[in-house]
Amino acid sequence: MILSPAELTRYSRQLKLPGWGPKAQERLKLARIFVAGAGGLASALAVYLLAAGVGRIRIVDSKRVTLDTLYHQLFYRERDLDRCKAAIAEQRLREINPFSEVEALSRKITDYNVLRLTEGFDLLIDTLNNFPEQKILNRAAIKHRLPLIHAAVEGLNGRLTTFWPGHGPCLLCAFPDPPPENSAALLGPMSGILGSLQAMEALRIMGGLGPALLGRMLLFDGQHFRFAEQKLEVNPDCSACKGSASLKL
Repeated sequence: MILSPAELTRYSRQLKLPGWGPKAQERLKLARIFVAGAGGLASALAVYLLAAGVGRIRIVDSKRVTLDTLYHQLFYRERDLDRCKAAIAEQRLREINPFSEVEALSRKITDYNVLRLTEGFDLLIDTLNNFPEQKILNRAAIKHRLPLIHAAVEGLNGRLTTFWPGHGPCLLCAFPDPPPENSAALLGPMSGILGSLQAMEALRIMGGLGPALLGRMLLFDGQHFRFAEQKLEVNPDCSACKGSASLKL
């Protein structure tokens, strides 16, 4: 048993969940999760991951806080304007759980550093809002054979799926061509909804329950409060993963 008495008390309600228990909680404590981006999605998902007992999180974001993002990026306050997001996110997240380790780096994810930044992690989470950087993160998922939880929000619509090269489709299997450019229009709670769903999927995977959204794209229509699904398949001609879905979970 690697959980202390204080941790057993802290997580006691989770431990009562059917199919969870101490073993799943221990897996969370050993989990190392990489989060790309420190914006609206990350503001929700990182809080829930740490509160649930994930052992280590690394967040990477090169941007600074701007006034027009405060309404949905809940890490930040007006006093933080023009400061590096990473430093503030790390400071706020370290207050959540003394049993978890948080590291935030103010860097842009590039072809040259992505493999080094993601090395040693168990799970990648994509909260980015531009396709070129998402493609770079997808390359790391392919190289390291890691699950990659992808989400995106725009306006009153959001999408969520888990890519896992070697077990299912990768990002470029689903989007061989860049999706339409994000208009930046967004209602704030959409970030919280999709970020929370990313956290749920991450806890499932790291807790040993397995991914719920491998090969499935969950679509949320926030205008009418409706969920829909889209099936995703491995593309044997994919330019990134070459259709390599041959491993068993």
